[in-house]
Amino acid sequence: MVTTFYRVKRGDQVLGDGGTTKEIQALLENAAPGEYPVDVVTRDTPQDEGHARHWGKAIKHEDGMVHLESDQPGE
Repeated sequence: MVTTFYRVKRGDQVLGDGGTTKEIQALLENAAPGEYPVDVVTRDTPQDEGHARHWGKAIKHEDGMVHLESDQPGE
């Protein structure tokens, strides 16, 4: 079964994975303000590392609000 999820990174470090925008926001709850790259990952099995491609970024503001920006046309 194919699984698709988002992966949030800081540099080469993976901060975590989330299946929804709310999960991505929760991953960044304790993170410093700034921009965090987001990849979309698709894998065939839970053991498979999967295929990742850049999706956009998560932006954490000083007030704690997080919003997502897709770099992909039509999203």
